[in-house]
Formats: sequence, C-alpha cells, structure tokens
Amino acid sequence: MFSQPDVAAMSSDLAPPLAASHQPLVAFANCELVRMSDTAVLVINRDNNRQQMMAPQVVQGLTGCTTFRTIAEHAALLAASRPELQGRPELAVQALEGLLANGMLLRASDAAERLSGDAGPEPAATRVFLITCDRPAAVERLLESLLRNGKLTRHEALYLIDDSREAESRAANRELVAGFNTRSPVDMRYVGEAAQQVLLEGLIASTPGAEAGLRFLLDPAQWSGQKTYGRARTLSLLLSVGYRAIVMDDDVLCQALLPPVSEPGLAIAGSASRQAAFFADRDALMQAAVPADFDPLSGHASLLGRTVGATVAAACPDGLSEQQLHGVNASLVSVLEASAPILVTQSGSWGDPGTSSVHWVLSLQDASLTRLLGQEASLVDIIENRCNWLGSPRLSLIKMASMSQVTGLDNSALLPPYFPAFRGEDRLFGAMVEAIHPRATALEYPWCVPHLPVEGRHFSIREPIAATGGVSLFARFLTDHIDYKDASGPLLRLRHVAEDARRLAARSDRDLLLDFRTEVARGHANQLGMVIDQRQKAAKIGSEAWLAYLQRALDETQALIAQPQSPAMLHGVPEGSREDQLLETFRQYACGFADALDHWAAVREASVGVAARLDQAGEFMA
Repeated sequence: MFSQPDVAAMSSDLAPPLAASHQPLVAFANCELVRMSDTAVLVINRDNNRQQMMAPQVVQGLTGCTTFRTIAEHAALLAASRPELQGRPELAVQALEGLLANGMLLRASDAAERLSGDAGPEPAATRVFLITCDRPAAVERLLESLLRNGKLTRHEALYLIDDSREAESRAANRELVAGFNTRSPVDMRYVGEAAQQVLLEGLIASTPGAEAGLRFLLDPAQWSGQKTYGRARTLSLLLSVGYRAIVMDDDVLCQALLPPVSEPGLAIAGSASRQAAFFADRDALMQAAVPADFDPLSGHASLLGRTVGATVAAACPDGLSEQQLHGVNASLVSVLEASAPILVTQSGSWGDPGTSSVHWVLSLQDASLTRLLGQEASLVDIIENRCNWLGSPRLSLIKMASMSQVTGLDNSALLPPYFPAFRGEDRLFGAMVEAIHPRATALEYPWCVPHLPVEGRHFSIREPIAATGGVSLFARFLTDHIDYKDASGPLLRLRHVAEDARRLAARSDRDLLLDFRTEVARGHANQLGMVIDQRQKAAKIGSEAWLAYLQRALDETQALIAQPQSPAMLHGVPEGSREDQLLETFRQYACGFADALDHWAAVREASVGVAARLDQAGEFMA
C-alpha cells in the first residue's frame, strides 16, 4: 500500500511528523471515491470539499481506517495487514500525517464539537400503552407494578391494547383495567375487540381509499391463525399521533433496574454496544437486581423526542471529548448532528432476553463472553435458563432501533406502522424509521426492566443455529439501500419504501427466489464471519464446551451455504409448501403493506379525530 513512491505521490507538501504529545484521533470517512484510471483514484472529502489524487492501493488500505484511532494505531494495523509495508509503520505514519495536513482525514475533535449543543424544543406529552395477548396473569402483575412504581400523573393517558384471541382472556383483562381505575390517579382506557373494530370502521369511513391497507394492518380476519406481534403496536401508534408513546410488553414489570456493568460517558455504536451477564437461576437473578431511583416510564421520557445534542449533554456534562470517540465508526458519526432527533428509545432486559432463540450468545463481545464462560454451571444450562441481563452499560446512540420490551416512540414525527404479523416486526420497524428519517437516531438507556414471562418457555441449544430468513430480510434490504444524502422529506421517503415493496413484488419467481437466496447467503456470511472470529478468540479461553458449540455452528452454517436455500425452509412454513405458492404469498404481503404505507400519513391524520370521538363516546371504557 504505502510504498515510498506512493507517499511522495500523494502530496508534494507533506506535513512534518506530529509531536508525540499531540495524538489526535482520526479516521478516513465521508469521502467520495472516483476511479480515474488503473493508477489513480480521486478522493473528495464531503466535509470540507478538499480533494486529492491517490493510488488505488492507498485507498484500499485507507478503507481499513474508518474508526477513530491515533495515527500510530492506524499505522500499526496497516503495517501488520499490508504486505507492501513490510512491517514498517513509519511509512504509514508519514503518509497519514500528510493526509491529515491536507484535510483528507476526519478529526474526532471536530466530530465531538459538531455533536454538542442544540438541546432542541420541548418534546410532546407522553401516552403509555400496555399491549397483551392472552396473558391476563401477566397483565395483573404489570398493573400492580404500575400502581406501585409508576409516576402515572406525568402521562397524558394510559391504554391497554388487548390483542387476545380467547374471550375469557378479554373478559379478565377488561375486569383488571376496571379494578385498576378504582385505585389509579389516572384512568386507563381499555382498547379491546369491540373498540378496535369501531376504530377500524371509523378510520375507513374517514379515509375510504385506505381501506385495503387498513384491513391489512388492523383486521384480525386477515391474519387468522398467525401471531400478530405488530398489530397492537400499530394501534398504539394510531392512538398517540402527536404524542410520545411508551409501549410496554405485558410480561415486564414497571421497575427500572441498574445494570451489573456500568461505564461512563456515551457510546456511539450499533448492537455491539450491548453487553450481557448470566445467572445460575431465577433466584440468583432477582437477588442481584439493584433498583434505580426512577420508574422506566420516566426514564424513557427523559430523552425521547430530544436531540443528539441533549443526549451528549446528559451523558457528558463536561462536554464530549475526542477520547470518547476512540474506536467509534467514523462513517456512523459523520451522519449524526447535534440537532438530530431521538425518535426511538429502548432499554435492556433483566431475565428473559426476549431473543427468538438461544443462539444470540454467538455474537457476544469479549467481556460478556468471559462472564458466560466463567459460570460454574454447565454452558448448556446457563444458555438455556434465560436468566440474563442484556443491555447497554452506558447511554448509547444507535442508528437503527431493534427489540425492547419497553419502547419509546416519538410519534409527533411521522413514524411508519409495524408489519402486523410474524417475528422480526421490530427490526423491520427500526429499518423503516432509519429509511424515512436517515438523519435521526435511536437511543438505548443504561438501565433495564424485569422481563419475566409468566408462561413456561424453553429454548433448546439443539435448535438449528443458522438462520433461514424471514421479515428481517426485507429490513436488511431497506438498510442496504438508504441514501444518507437524500434531502427529501419523510413523507416522500415513506413512499419510496412502499415503492420498494411493490418493485420486489413485481419481480418474476426466478428473480425473487434469487433475491431470497442472496439475502439469506449474506446473513450466513455474516454469521460465518462471526463464528470464525469467535473461534480465533476461543483458543485463548480454553473452554472445550464453547469450542464444540462453535464448531457445530460452523458446520451447520457451512452445510446450509452449500445447498440452495428456499422459502419452504423458513421456520413455521407448513411442510410440503411449494415455492411458487410462498412467493405469491410474499407478493400479497408486500403489496398489502405497500397499500398501507401509501395511505399511512392520511390515516394518521384521520386517527386523531376518530380516536377523540370514540373516547368521548366511551368506547374505551372498561
């Protein structure tokens, strides 16, 4: 990469070496690359419009310098990875110092300054939503914890969205809400089967052109036999337009707990900022719980709807230093700004991590892996008992929201609906928020809530490890195609998401199947890289059980990569299903969701008046 002639060619005016006392953090990011010939690439810095001609091998090396590090750290990594340097980091140091002097590297100090300030306007009032499906025992427990811990008068309204299939569950939930209202300083609205039907009919009457999309999102008859995880969340959005919504799963408690691991400052990262701890059983888990001095509703409301600048001020009272950005992806930082709104907030879980399988442990970072393998109990027992802490040890800005048993949504902005059924609806929602608001961000708080399912759940480590796809595939497709330079408004970008869904639906069976296999293969490639990375680390750990588990993950993933993937292999698909039938079902889902997205802005606007009339008429009374 950085041979001596390349260094000279990069700049005729190289800066002298930087003093050892001044070690700024820098990264190569936010640059346009234009290949001019086989021997030259024009690099244009989008931040300052500086440009420079570089050799292709230089650019290739710089693409490994996208996290904030000192020049010496970058040079050491380059010397170890680029054969043309022959282990001589001084060549890379000279070249990198020249690039910095010429304005071609992003300084962490500049990024830290850009992310500070701008507290933003006062956010909207909050409404609280409990969503449930056939778990009245969990609802009773949650309501009691709300009465015991929640500062309920701080919120404009409380709702219980009842998505139960069983009449007995609906009757029990309605009675529980009525009893709650005799003891609560704020009444809770009950949004049961009848109220949901009246709401749907009112929305159709107000926006008749949206009927097909509304029925796709809200009509239970459209999803008979399916688990409608996203339907209740969409109802929460329709009943909170113009407000901030805090949505609670029914199997949590209204209690904030401190994490067992705490770190100062602010993290700017993806899911890698999350850590985990493991407990031998439920008793050990609860004995280790340390309550916070606030409730999770107040906790979510504290920064939801505010700005990145306000978050920086909360996490770093003395200001964001460049050292806080050490090791942070500079490309991620480059799309953030102080005025960017926090549209989604999430928190950690104490107990069941809420993951759809046990194999989430394969993605553990070093500290969490050490905690997992340091347990006295067997690896299988620790993984399967689901007595965990999973969350962030410090306040974390993340670009795409994922799963949280308590979620904050700033619904004063244009937020998309959830896909009504199947797992992965939260990941798709996070991807759509990112696509519609590419300059906004999400936030994970450094505290968690007890997530203690009342029904027995057993996840076996013997379940297949390699993923076969699902709703999350479309989420990855969306995030892979986000244009962060697109200056159009959220409404237009929402229409682009609908158009993407329709374009996919219009593809031939052959092309759709190829798309499916390509996306599944990308997922397998990511998983394979993760397992290989874990195996390299495992040699130092010395756990035979962990090594055997990793080998199994490697074997299963490689075996799936070696065979053509099919939608018929998806979890939950009836045995004997034909590919052409499944592809046609996908088209129906894609077009139905596109119809819903096309009319979603009008439906949101209509929902304000429709919901107010129903509330005045007593439709939400328990």
